[in-house]
Amino acid sequence: MTEPILDLEALEELTEPEEVRAAERALEPLEKDTDILLFIAPGCPVCPRQVRSVATVALANPRIAVEIVDASREPELAARYEVRAVPTTVVDDELVMVGVVPAPELAWRLVERQGPEAEKMVFASLVESGRHADAAERLADGRATDAFLELWSRSTLESRMGLLLVAEEALLLDPDGLDDLVPALIAGLEGEGPLADDDARRGDTADLLGRIGHPDARPALERLAGDPNPEVAEAAEDALEELEA
Repeated sequence: MTEPILDLEALEELTEPEEVRAAERALEPLEKDTDILLFIAPGCPVCPRQVRSVATVALANPRIAVEIVDASREPELAARYEVRAVPTTVVDDELVMVGVVPAPELAWRLVERQGPEAEKMVFASLVESGRHADAAERLADGRATDAFLELWSRSTLESRMGLLLVAEEALLLDPDGLDDLVPALIAGLEGEGPLADDDARRGDTADLLGRIGHPDARPALERLAGDPNPEVAEAAEDALEELEA
């Protein structure tokens, strides 16, 4: 994408000057050219709000180019980016945001993704938007190890289902690609923290260790097989069977 779809005059009509000035200050640290691809659709009640957000940041910093796409008229492009709902905002083909992201938050995310937390932000956005194959690729090659562990440690039942799907796809890409997760998962189970304190997380972590299949997990799983929660104990026993297989 080399040219924004909207000219400056059109962008100015969509924004408020004070919001643009605030975004200018927030985006001062932005060091890289940034492309924003925004998918919208006719009849979407909230899409105009996201159009305003991306227009605000585009006016605030010349490094930002915006392209707005009607997903109903460009179904192949929407399918390429796995767009399941509108508005969907894609930054540089990797950071994905579904729904309305106010201009101040959008500006923060654009700056933050240049820093040390960039991979965590990108990985989380891929999981949340359902782009599991892209997330699995990053997990299998080691880029998203820390991001996965952070999301897993504070996950809900629903979000863990998405993470498990990503883990399964990553193991298909590389059967040994998740071995680096094992020490941290074991430490989380045996320490004091969100994995050890929650029955559901303990059980699902046992399940994940079984899927990874690393022998170092055996002692921890054997201890979990005696867990007072019968569901946790059953998950650990099933995981031990997977290790044997």
